[in-house]
Amino acid sequence: MRIAICDDESITRNQLHSILSEGCVLPKRTEINEFADGETLVDSHTKNPFDIIFLDIQMSGITGIEAGQRIRNIDRCVIIIYLTSYKQHVFNALKMEIFDYIIKPVSVEKINDVLNRAIAKHMEQHYIININWRDTILALDVCNVVFLEVSGRFIKFTTLDNHYYHAGKLEDYEKSLAPYGFIRCHQRCLVNMKYINSIESSIIITKLGHNVPMSVRKKKDCLSSFIAFSTKYMVSI
Repeated sequence: MRIAICDDESITRNQLHSILSEGCVLPKRTEINEFADGETLVDSHTKNPFDIIFLDIQMSGITGIEAGQRIRNIDRCVIIIYLTSYKQHVFNALKMEIFDYIIKPVSVEKINDVLNRAIAKHMEQHYIININWRDTILALDVCNVVFLEVSGRFIKFTTLDNHYYHAGKLEDYEKSLAPYGFIRCHQRCLVNMKYINSIESSIIITKLGHNVPMSVRKKKDCLSSFIAFSTKYMVSI
């Protein structure tokens, strides 16, 4: 697990880091990174995404709200927890589906409560699929799967950086992956809605440039599902 702490006050960063590393039960190999400004956080997350982010709202440079918006535009899975000295500032962040907020000064009890719930949420949304790939058992995180398609006797998993094949039926995955934002767009395809860039007449174009086929009879369902999904995770630009 990768956790980020972003606050322009070193005292808050140090205090929160100390609570997380010494007073919380974290998964093994948890990595905690500190950032003093939102720009650096966004750049780092773009290169190597974090799982949980503690983000101060009022900072010099871009605010925590702006940083959160930019991160949400590229990542709908990351758990964002805002830090603020003023409760009223949180209302501007609610549209980004934040997980929770913490009023400063931070306390061990509050951090433990929020973090335990955040870890549980992270485990829920990061469903793992075990597949046989080249004589190896491979664990695929569905958050990294862009789409699935039938390829002969196999299911082809297209991820952010590779392709994998596994024997099975698409129907077996349709129901189990629905809670994670996957929709059936074709008799032979499932697509992860968080990677949809646009829906055309007979194809879905992903943010990575893939052209995923879409049948005529599935188009209406795909459009309504994607609109509902986009509305839920809508970010103001």
